[in-house]
Amino acid sequence: MRTLIHKLADSSRAVEDRLTVRAHITIAFAAMIVVLVGALAAGAALVSYRNTSELVNTRLAAVASITAERLDRYMAIRQQEVHLFSKLEPLRGLWQGDRPSLRKALEQLQSSYSDFAWIGFAKPDGTVVAATGGMLEGASVAQRPWFRTGLHDVIVGDVHEAALLSSLLAKRADGEPHRFVDIALPVRDAEGTLLGVLGAHLDWQWAQNIIARTEATDEDADTTLMVMSKSGKVLVGAGMNSTRYAGERLATMLETRSGAFTEKVGEQNKLIAYVVGRGHREYQGLNWIVTASQPTAVALSAAAESAKNILLIGAGIGVLGIALAFLIARRISHPIHAITLEADRIGRASGPSMLPRQRGSLEVVQLTQALRSLLRRIGFAEERTKEAELRATENALQFKDDLSKLRRLADTDYLTELMNRRSFLAAANDAVEFALRYRRNIATLMIDIDHFKKINDTHGHHIGDIAIKTIAEIISNNIKSTDRAARFGGEEFVVLLREADEQTAQALGERIRRAVELAIIGEGETRLSATVSVGIALIADGDRDVQDMIERADQGLYVAKNTGRNRCFFMPASEDRGIRAA
Repeated sequence: MRTLIHKLADSSRAVEDRLTVRAHITIAFAAMIVVLVGALAAGAALVSYRNTSELVNTRLAAVASITAERLDRYMAIRQQEVHLFSKLEPLRGLWQGDRPSLRKALEQLQSSYSDFAWIGFAKPDGTVVAATGGMLEGASVAQRPWFRTGLHDVIVGDVHEAALLSSLLAKRADGEPHRFVDIALPVRDAEGTLLGVLGAHLDWQWAQNIIARTEATDEDADTTLMVMSKSGKVLVGAGMNSTRYAGERLATMLETRSGAFTEKVGEQNKLIAYVVGRGHREYQGLNWIVTASQPTAVALSAAAESAKNILLIGAGIGVLGIALAFLIARRISHPIHAITLEADRIGRASGPSMLPRQRGSLEVVQLTQALRSLLRRIGFAEERTKEAELRATENALQFKDDLSKLRRLADTDYLTELMNRRSFLAAANDAVEFALRYRRNIATLMIDIDHFKKINDTHGHHIGDIAIKTIAEIISNNIKSTDRAARFGGEEFVVLLREADEQTAQALGERIRRAVELAIIGEGETRLSATVSVGIALIADGDRDVQDMIERADQGLYVAKNTGRNRCFFMPASEDRGIRAA
């Protein structure tokens, strides 16, 4: 073996002795071209492939995260609505009152939020007292999980098929069984005594709609979404009701809460990003797992094409360098060395960010251009990343602004921008409690537009709306910043005056009445005048809450209407009690 090695070495030296210096330089230069360009192309291709893969994973994770947040936020809002409904002061007398009135109140809630398939109230023994559509009234739900837990605490149950309601609800168009998410909580009277359980069943179709809208609006049509329970059962998506993940994979997903992995599904490899819902505010969440997936061939096609092009460019430059090395070996050696030094400085603390242009040979010029183009593309990718981060920040700010607008809409009448009945009663109850506790004056005006039906019938509902808005502006312009005004419904308004005695209240009522009488209402060629009747009442020691004072002001309004309209009438507390007694 040693003899063979010596012979090969002697033969190699014999060949080297027959080659010229230019041949040596050409061969060395050609080898350098192959090594440097090949390494740079392979490294750039690998970096490009990995960066694109990370960007795809980030995008899929963002889609899954946004979808999970939408699901949790929707559930939190529905839970809050049911909770607020159970606490409404006007309903305190209905929980143990007549069944038709309670059923009507529940159906009004259902009509406001169509995703509630069923809302019912059951006594502590499980007997349904009243429910939307009269369904299950008189039946026992004592063995239902939502009722048993709802006797003691707020419960949000996971997705399940309809049991008692399956035969009462209309069949779905797709033939699938009805699926619900349960919300239930205990209802107690003022002393804390349990009156029963308020239960609501959300039709699971809302979640399917959210997923469908997200997939439809996503810029990548190959992205598919899936929602699973914490047990790995598919709630929305392909293979519904089957168990998609279990064992170690499921445990890892629940523990890490978010992440991404590659999985072979059928004949395709897919990139899958997942996010576990974290709840929203008081809603603790049900650990729903949202996944966003995309075929690897589609997701990484751009990365594979880019890597292929980089490698082809590198190969082409290498072949061209070898072909021209013999002629320009001496001249090209120095520029190549300079390029190597400049490339090594890029990205360092005080180094350049772009290669300088080199001259001396075609290979050097082409190599410089290719590397400068590569650096520009990397810079462009970095700029796109910064733009994506900026858009994410802008979306977060827009969400905050939208949330603020929704809160304002919840407390404001859509036509007049005055307070609505719910927000007014909440503020008025606090003001009345303060006035009764510290014996301060507070007054209420009930204002109603005279002959409003005639305005609508004669001039149309559009002019009627203009009349309501004009009178609302007159009311707002004549009250103090500490006073509160609301539209109670239709053409009726209510005003709460702080620190106001009888004389002040009557003066304000007369001022509003006079301003309305002098106002010209309408638009275009339609011009008309209107009048209002005003009922006035002051807080009295015997008042239980703001409703007593509003009722007295409403009686004053009744008197004003029946004694000629376009006038104010003050209803004293003593006459109010006399009217109640009568």
